[in-house]
Amino acid sequence: MLQGVCIKIVPMFRFYLLVAVFLSNFAIAQELNLPDAKNFFLDSQQVWKKKIPILIMFSIPDCGYCKKVKENTIGPMADLEEYQDKVIIRHINANSFDEINDFYNETVSQNEFAFKYAVNFFPTVMLVDNYGVVLEKVLGVTNEDYYWTDLDKLIDSSTLKINKQLSAKL
Repeated sequence: MLQGVCIKIVPMFRFYLLVAVFLSNFAIAQELNLPDAKNFFLDSQQVWKKKIPILIMFSIPDCGYCKKVKENTIGPMADLEEYQDKVIIRHINANSFDEINDFYNETVSQNEFAFKYAVNFFPTVMLVDNYGVVLEKVLGVTNEDYYWTDLDKLIDSSTLKINKQLSAKL
């Protein structure tokens, strides 16, 4: 009798284990989604209000380093409350033809937007001001161990530049 029960339980246990593994992989895949760029015109107004830069990550599908930067740095940054008040994070898929509004409220594709910034190396991370002027730029991944720290320093540097710009008197 006990053996018959075990024979029924083992396949059910395997099934539930398989479902758990599948759902955990799905949850991890969901975490990798960065806030997509939709309207930089509205984002630029937030720069005025909060006096913080916009971080734009340009990537392409199937880019291993892009995935690492998303998983290890920018994804967690986007989830941390500390960075909600420090930087506006947006993602651009340079192969996508989905339309967005640029800093002048003109409709362009994500591909066109990347082309306007002459992005041809991935991942590229830019910190821009309310006009879309590049304040800082990171091409590729130079040092995986210090990427977060280096990017954090660039965010602070960009914030200082924005504060100087917005507090300048004519």
